[in-house]
Amino acid sequence: MDSQGSHSLGPAVVAVAWTFASLAILVVGARLYARLRIVRRLSIDDCIILFTLCLGLGNSIFLTISTSWGLGQHLSVLQADPERVMYTVKWVYLCEFFSILCPCFGRISFALLLLGIIPPTSTSRRTFLKCIIVVQLVVDVGTVIISFSQCQPLEGFWNKSIASTCWPPFVQQYTGFTQGSVCSLIDLILALFPASMFWSLKMQWKQKVALSSLMGLGVFAMIASIVKTVGLRAITATDDLTYEMANLAIWWTLEANLVLIAASVPTLRPIFKVKRGQIRDGGSAGTGLGTWNRSQRIKMSTNDDSGPFVALSEPESRDEADIGVQLKSYDNHGYQANAIAGQKAQDHVGDGIRRDFTVTVVYGKQDS
Repeated sequence: MDSQGSHSLGPAVVAVAWTFASLAILVVGARLYARLRIVRRLSIDDCIILFTLCLGLGNSIFLTISTSWGLGQHLSVLQADPERVMYTVKWVYLCEFFSILCPCFGRISFALLLLGIIPPTSTSRRTFLKCIIVVQLVVDVGTVIISFSQCQPLEGFWNKSIASTCWPPFVQQYTGFTQGSVCSLIDLILALFPASMFWSLKMQWKQKVALSSLMGLGVFAMIASIVKTVGLRAITATDDLTYEMANLAIWWTLEANLVLIAASVPTLRPIFKVKRGQIRDGGSAGTGLGTWNRSQRIKMSTNDDSGPFVALSEPESRDEADIGVQLKSYDNHGYQANAIAGQKAQDHVGDGIRRDFTVTVVYGKQDS
C-alpha cells in the first residue's frame, strides 16, 4: 500500500499535457504570424488548426482537473474517499471528447493543406485526400457518439450510486481499437503522401528528402497513436482504472499535440525565408509550391501542353494590381516552358530549352 501510495503518474500527466500544449501554442502562433504578416493570406486549414489548438488546451485543462482529484494514483489509495474516485473518473472520461477530436481536426487540417498544393489536374490525388478527410471525420465523430452513449444516463459512468444502464466494456474496447487503427493508418498515409508528390518533381534529391521529411512528421503521431491503441486493452482488463487511465492519457495527449505540431511545422517556412532575406509568397504549404483553389485557374492555350504548374517565384509586392506569377511546366515532350503574367513570354529568359506559348491567368477572390 505504501509503495503504491508513493507512486503516482499524476505529475507526469500534467507535465506532458502542459509541456506539449505550450509547444503547440508556440508552433501555431508562429504559423499564424507567417500567414498573417508574411504570406498575408489565411486559409481554412489555418482556422481549423486554431480550433484544434483549442481542443488540445481543453484536453490539458480537463486532465489537470482530473489529476487534482486523483488521476494517476492507484485506486486502492483513493477508495477511502469515494468522492475522489468519482470526480477523477468523471473528468478523465469527459476528456475523451477532446482527446478524440483534437487529432481528428489536426489531420483534417493537414489534408486540406495538402489539397492546397495539389493542382486541380491531379483529380485522383485530390479525390483520395477528400476521402481521407471524410473517413477521419466519420470514424472519430462516430467514436465520440458511441463513447458518450454507453451509459444512460451519462452520469452513470462515473457515479455508481445512481441507477443506470451501460453497455458491456467490450463495446468501447472494440470501438477504441477500430478508431485507433484507422487513425494510425491515416497518420502513415498523410506522412508518406507528400513524398509521393515531391518525388515526381524535377528537383535535387536533397530537396526532395528535405521537403518529404518536413511534411512527414506525422509519423511520430502515428507511433503515439499505436501505443495508445495497444494500451486500450489494459483499461478493460484492470480494476485499477485511475492509474491505467493516466498512462493512457499521456499517450493520447502526445498523439493529439504531435498531430497538431506536424500539421503546422511545414507552414513555418516563410519565417525562415524572411530571415534569409528571401520574402516569398510560398502558398498554403509554405513550401514554395503554388496554392490552387477554385477561384484561381491556370488555363493553357489551344496547344496540348499541360501542367501541373509549380510556382517558381513571386514578387515581394503584395499589391494585386502588380502581382506577376512565374510558372513552370513540362509538356508531353519534356520541354520546359516559362511564362510570366503581365509580360510576353519571349521577354523572359529561362534555363535550358525554352518554348514560348500563351497562357491565360484568371484571378478571383480566394475562398478562405
